[in-house]
Amino acid sequence: MSTKSLPKVSSASIKRLGQLNWLEIIGLVGLGFVVALVQANLRLPLRLPGWRGLIWLTPLVTTRLLTSSFGAASVTGLSAAGFSFLLGVRNNPFDWFFYLVVGELLDLAYHFGRKWRQKVWFWTVAAGLTHLTKPVVMIVFSAFGFRVSGSLILKSPVYPLLTHLLFGALAGFLGSLTVLCVKRIRRAS
Repeated sequence: MSTKSLPKVSSASIKRLGQLNWLEIIGLVGLGFVVALVQANLRLPLRLPGWRGLIWLTPLVTTRLLTSSFGAASVTGLSAAGFSFLLGVRNNPFDWFFYLVVGELLDLAYHFGRKWRQKVWFWTVAAGLTHLTKPVVMIVFSAFGFRVSGSLILKSPVYPLLTHLLFGALAGFLGSLTVLCVKRIRRAS
């Protein structure tokens, strides 16, 4: 048993960690609600795997770039997952899981990609790769015998992988381009 005392932590050092304030949390939870609401009510038979990622991943990338607080995308993903349960989103029974995972991955990309945070190409690549988690997990599930929605993944996984990568990259491009261009215009003014 260790007899060393724990280091002293003051409230000032806790506040310096860049925590979210209540107004930001309410905004992020509200965005998660909007994402779940749009996903629950949007009915477009495009027959393109991954196209919905363009709709929910763009605001997630935008949110991640608008706040410097760690965990912003995770809070939005968590609230979108919770509201998707409440609203009964039935596009895919695992959508809640992907909201959580993609939010965490975007936060990790923001944290570890400090050097490239202000680059549109970085968010294009990061969002494309994070959106790939859905077909990759679905392929793994189908390999272990779990029934997966979407017959395209069972027939040929190449097409869903490419479309998820494309729509994720497009979402990252649009979200980051919007925020970074607005920030540059503000700095120039």
